[in-house]
Amino acid sequence: MIDRPRATASLLALVLAASLAGCSSAAEEREVTGRRASETAISADFTQQNMIITAVCTRGNGSGGVVNLDGWNPQSWKHLAHAEFRLPDTAITEYDASEPNTAVRRLCEPDELPADAGDVTAIRSLFDQDFTKMAVVTEDLETRATHVGYVDRTGKFTDLTGNEDFGNTPHEHNAAFSRDGSAVWFTYEVTDDPGVSTKDRIASRALAGDHKAVDRFEVRTAQHLVMVGSTPSQAVVANSAFLSPDGGRLLAEGYVLDVPAQTQGVGLDLVEKGRYLACYDGWLDDDTVLCGENGRFAALDIAPGAKPGPPILPSNDHRNRALVISPDGRRFAFLSQKGAAMDYYLSDTKPGSTPQKIERTGEFATLGDTAAFIEWR
Repeated sequence: MIDRPRATASLLALVLAASLAGCSSAAEEREVTGRRASETAISADFTQQNMIITAVCTRGNGSGGVVNLDGWNPQSWKHLAHAEFRLPDTAITEYDASEPNTAVRRLCEPDELPADAGDVTAIRSLFDQDFTKMAVVTEDLETRATHVGYVDRTGKFTDLTGNEDFGNTPHEHNAAFSRDGSAVWFTYEVTDDPGVSTKDRIASRALAGDHKAVDRFEVRTAQHLVMVGSTPSQAVVANSAFLSPDGGRLLAEGYVLDVPAQTQGVGLDLVEKGRYLACYDGWLDDDTVLCGENGRFAALDIAPGAKPGPPILPSNDHRNRALVISPDGRRFAFLSQKGAAMDYYLSDTKPGSTPQKIERTGEFATLGDTAAFIEWR
């Protein structure tokens, strides 16, 4: 049985994160992660400001894999921080037509375009605040049971679902970390009448204690679970979701809505009651969002009836995908594809800006074309 909370929980967060438990020295971090011997004095500290954080997944030979996180200075592209998460062999890393669901797939899928702004919030929610732990979903190929848990930087996996008693097989998906790193949230199915109907619900398992599941709320459909906000976290069930800088509004699935008070989370049914803007790339400030606008991007005031501003980028025939926006809303990173060539760029958010190509030199050159830009802090 899943315990229901006695008091109404605060709205769950779109962006997952947690506090860094303790910073190991550079030498300790290299020992844990096996970082290349040519790299020296790379910090494990992701609390630094003015940093773009990238994630790259290298899948194992048929199972497991490694996720490397790196922090970069957005002016010099100096390598500032590194951490590595070794996934257990039973972790879900590739697509299956049915289930289970997990944002890890968006990182680890082969032959896919890199994650854009719409994917970033779900991928970011896999990690705690300062990237000390990563949420994963595992599957038993014999019983088809799926569990949620997390892996730390040493490679230790903690299964929060735990041993199964005789009864219903657990099917827990979409693992995501609460903002403070105290719990992993997930989606699961409840069958009212076996073989007839099921319902999707949200629950959480605390890292401390017995990890017993706490039921939260029902959702119409179990898409990605995105965590946003600081303390307490707020959960949004959507493929993409961004919290405005003042914490008052959500931009999710292209809709904008006020953050509901006294609710445990936001499902797609509530999201679709918002006002549709057709903008998916995040907030520039409390009242303005970034829109793709034919690959040239534009700022849009969220006031009713407002029109997108002038194009930010020059006229071009590239396929441009927003990645992350700077904390002050004045710059953003994007991926530009022309034919088979893909390059990363930085641009101001002012109309008529000239984007600057990020040259792939030094350590940044090792990222390749599949890096996910998951935060600019």
